[in-house]
Amino acid sequence: MIKSFLAKFSSLEEKLFLSLMIIMGLFPVLPNKLKPLPVVILILITIWILMKSPKRKIKTGSILYPIILSSLLIIYAVSLLYTDNLRIGFKRLETGASLFIVPWAFYHLSERISWKKEHLKALLHTYFWSAVVYAVIIIIFFYSIGYYRGEQTLEYCLSWLDGMLWGLSQHAIYASMIISIAALMIPYIYQDYKGWKKILLALGGILLIYILFLMFRKGVIIAISLSALIFLMKHWRKIGLVRIGLITTVLLIAGFLVKDKIAERVIEMFSVDTYAQVDVDKSTSMRFTVYNCVIDDIKKSPLIGHGIGDGYELIETCLEEKHGIVFHDSKLRKNSHNQYLGIWLYCGLIGLGLFLIQLFLYFKKAVSTKNLFFIQLTLFFTVVLFTENILNRQTGVLLFALFLNLFFFMQLATDSKAAQND
Repeated sequence: MIKSFLAKFSSLEEKLFLSLMIIMGLFPVLPNKLKPLPVVILILITIWILMKSPKRKIKTGSILYPIILSSLLIIYAVSLLYTDNLRIGFKRLETGASLFIVPWAFYHLSERISWKKEHLKALLHTYFWSAVVYAVIIIIFFYSIGYYRGEQTLEYCLSWLDGMLWGLSQHAIYASMIISIAALMIPYIYQDYKGWKKILLALGGILLIYILFLMFRKGVIIAISLSALIFLMKHWRKIGLVRIGLITTVLLIAGFLVKDKIAERVIEMFSVDTYAQVDVDKSTSMRFTVYNCVIDDIKKSPLIGHGIGDGYELIETCLEEKHGIVFHDSKLRKNSHNQYLGIWLYCGLIGLGLFLIQLFLYFKKAVSTKNLFFIQLTLFFTVVLFTENILNRQTGVLLFALFLNLFFFMQLATDSKAAQND
């Protein structure tokens, strides 16, 4: 079976790209120190192919595409000229390096290799099962520190998830993102499974949903719900009411297992007191307070921002001066908790405008080519960006840069090849 699958890749370039897809698929279980490995492999493959095949096989269009899709990091670099904290500024550039590297690498690859649907299948299957393994590891970890024996609270276990999970430590938000992307893949790999294998796939999906509810990051839940809704709206007749009912039942069962935690977070989000007074123990209340501080600071320099290194200190100053809130633990430092506001704070309207153009290009390509999974991914990231600064941390940057640029340039190459064959 494996030999017949590999036989579909005739050239060395195609086989190398297959290896990249598999390594990307292993992302959920790659130790944190190896999380950038897909980017490293991508760079090496790109260099090798450029040396071996300098001439383009497919003309995918304007070089403006990689320029625009990598422009955010360029704007970040320019803002170093006027930031007050160069140390944090350079650290952010290092963390976000993939935002520049990945679009250019995929651009060159897209013009020199043949993209096959089997490449995508390898990525989807590998990523899904890697995420299932990651979910199992989380459950084992929670059991080991006492959650399932009633010895520790869920909040305590989630705090340990970010720092103590055997080389795979992630904040619950980023763990939820990893799991969510895998959950969105289920409809696209479902047809490849027969008999008892479909049961395994269903069990894997239930496990992923359970973990999502266990962590219950509101922004991620909203993002994956909207992305899943698009699929249901597109295929509701094909799926049928019975299957939709089964999906709803699974969601209700998974939610019931952690119903108290979900109820607490939902009540907090819709409570008037959450917004009427500042409560450092309630995430929604603190976010609302931080948003107000960020908006006040944006008003002081709306066009070019304050510089890539200044976000933390500006927010800290505002919280202390206006609300008397001081966090002595550096781990509790607050960012803008909204990537759009964060970019506006760092780089002004110029930076925000370029970033919105970038997102528009992803959406335009996804919609124009009717690539539903690409549409779902773009919507997922766009919504999560409203509640988290995912481009400030390595995991968020890698997921965003690798997946969106892969699908953009893969679709661009496919369209260009089809146009040339007409």
